[in-house]
Amino acid sequence: MTNSNSKITAVPYFYDKQFRRYIQQFIRLFAGFQYIKGYTDQGDPIYHTTPVRYGDISRMAAHIQRENSENILSTVPFISCYVTGLEISPDRRTYPNFEDKIPVIEKAYDENTQSYKNEEGNTYTVTRHQPVPYKLTMQADIWSSNQEQKMQLLEQILVLFNPSLNIHTTNNALDWSSLSTVELIGTQWSSRGIPQGVDDIIEISTLTFEMPILINPPAKVQKNSMIHTVITNIDEITTGTADQIRAGQSYAPLYTTYSVVTLNNYKMQFNVDNSGLATAKILNRANGTTDENGSPLHWNNVFDAFGEFRPDISQIRLKQTDDPSNTTTDIVGTLSKNSNPALLTVTLDTNTIPADSQTSVDAVIDPQSSYPGDGTLTAAAIGDRYLVLDEVPSGGSWGTIYAKKNDIIQYDGTIWSVSFDASTIGTTEYTTNITTMDKLKWNGSQWVNAYEGTYNPGFWRIYL
Repeated sequence: MTNSNSKITAVPYFYDKQFRRYIQQFIRLFAGFQYIKGYTDQGDPIYHTTPVRYGDISRMAAHIQRENSENILSTVPFISCYVTGLEISPDRRTYPNFEDKIPVIEKAYDENTQSYKNEEGNTYTVTRHQPVPYKLTMQADIWSSNQEQKMQLLEQILVLFNPSLNIHTTNNALDWSSLSTVELIGTQWSSRGIPQGVDDIIEISTLTFEMPILINPPAKVQKNSMIHTVITNIDEITTGTADQIRAGQSYAPLYTTYSVVTLNNYKMQFNVDNSGLATAKILNRANGTTDENGSPLHWNNVFDAFGEFRPDISQIRLKQTDDPSNTTTDIVGTLSKNSNPALLTVTLDTNTIPADSQTSVDAVIDPQSSYPGDGTLTAAAIGDRYLVLDEVPSGGSWGTIYAKKNDIIQYDGTIWSVSFDASTIGTTEYTTNITTMDKLKWNGSQWVNAYEGTYNPGFWRIYL
């Protein structure tokens, strides 16, 4: 687990329970050993399994075991394990800045059948950083009430360490530090003195072990993406500019064209209905809805070549410039599944939609066939604004106004006047049609829908 918001330490917080796993695996080495407690009437031995636990228990746990009483004695035999030392191992340190990159390929998963498919899925690159070597010293105390118990347990344990055993701390195939060894380096036969007398002190034998361990920093996991689009810039230059290019200098081309190549050259039709529902429809290069085999185009089939679709996480980006490499003006939305497999439902990020530079209009009209109060338009009221698709005829309900195609006109309570003169505006402008909630864009020559329509290959992208 990591947390990138840490502002105190030089590295983000992380904790992977590495020490805990080493201790747990050490304790498991001593699980399952038995001793003979006595014999049945038929002379058969009675076996009991010796419990093993971590020796450095908390005060609360100790009180619970003693039932909150000082008069309760610990039952024996049992084995307790605990840490007695941790030292750095400079002799095992190699290339502290070394990094190792491993490609990982997932098996493809079918959400519909809830099963894995026999094909490749997502691919990742895991970057592992060099771990830091330490030497961990552990002790195992064998608690017994008599020599016989102690000798039974020691005989079973000591034959295993000749001189060491291997342990695995994890089954993660990418963990290069999962293997370690436990080596017996010392023994103490008894904690009692000689002569022992008649004291009833519990007998404790101590075994000391060393473990070479590795503590890993977090690995970096990066999801790989396929090359989905190849964009070739073709610059038209003068003869003299070629010398600047050879010298590595900057230059200004006469103009630039782009060659865009994508998988199957799919197009995408983006639409927003009157209720505000936005959808993305997949199309072939001829604006049709079937693939090269004549089967209906479905988004799921398209995604199979790229990875796993993640509802409400995967994004669509709609490019708004003629330069397919420019992403600064992209309109972004998150995707979710639609009941129609050829459609995806889009939730637009309103922060990426261009803001209106012109006050919104009540409607887009043909003033030659509609006028205020004719039944298609309401009677003129202060603040009414219309974008006109033809020249406004003078006289009648329009008064003496002179407005041309693509102008925006406004009523001030007395007369209609031109609020936006299209013939004088060469910059990009935006407004909203309140009736349809369409975002409209003035491109210098005509009003077009700002982002609805059919997008050519390379000018729309989906990020899974």
